[in-house]
Amino acid sequence: MGIGGSAFNNGVKFISDNYTAKFVMKKDNSYDITTGTRVSVKPRVIELIKKIPVIKGFYEMLFGGNRIIPVLIAINFFTDISGDRIEESSHEIQTALLIVFAVISVALLFYIIKKMLYKIKDSWRYHGAEHKTILAYEDGLELSLENVRKCPRKAKRCGTNLVVFIILFYAVFSFFIDYASVRLVLSWVLAYELFDLEKGDKIPVINIFFKIGYWCQQKLFTLEPSDIQIIASIETINKLIELENNTRV
Repeated sequence: MGIGGSAFNNGVKFISDNYTAKFVMKKDNSYDITTGTRVSVKPRVIELIKKIPVIKGFYEMLFGGNRIIPVLIAINFFTDISGDRIEESSHEIQTALLIVFAVISVALLFYIIKKMLYKIKDSWRYHGAEHKTILAYEDGLELSLENVRKCPRKAKRCGTNLVVFIILFYAVFSFFIDYASVRLVLSWVLAYELFDLEKGDKIPVINIFFKIGYWCQQKLFTLEPSDIQIIASIETINKLIELENNTRV
């Protein structure tokens, strides 16, 4: 059974084949663990799409739930089209375009700060607890405080890896592709292929990408969790395992 997860400023969430379990720490230091059911049976067309290389990358880019990437592509496309004509435009039009781009950029910056950097240290600690707990589970270890604490704060399926791959490809494509929107689309698709490749981190050349991603996870996007945060992750993932086991009975 595969288990994924995510972390936020006051809790952690785990996802299995059929269920979700979410831990939330309240302001009064009480907590809730809520569970939900996933719709795991997908239409056959979508299942087929997700088996086709490159095509599955386009599908995840547009419909995978990441709202930032489509917005960035649209902005870059608008920038590319405008850039082709900006030399022919008047000074007033150039100034107006710069103002529009500045407003959009500032709005995106504030959105990222609000959504991703709020109480960042708590988020990063829960992120570390999530990674450690999943790794202990995948290694077949007993999910105890001692065992989970010893595990590293890295995960192959962490979105950090995908972002790192996109940035690396984008940097390379910038040398020979003029249009930013084309660079971003190609970078996403190729990055997703590496990210989704089974045992990709075991292939020497591709492992270089994963090593960079793991370094970013360890140094930038996770912190060593407290015992309370580890216990929270263990209780939450155990609840998920219990639900899956009851389904199989």
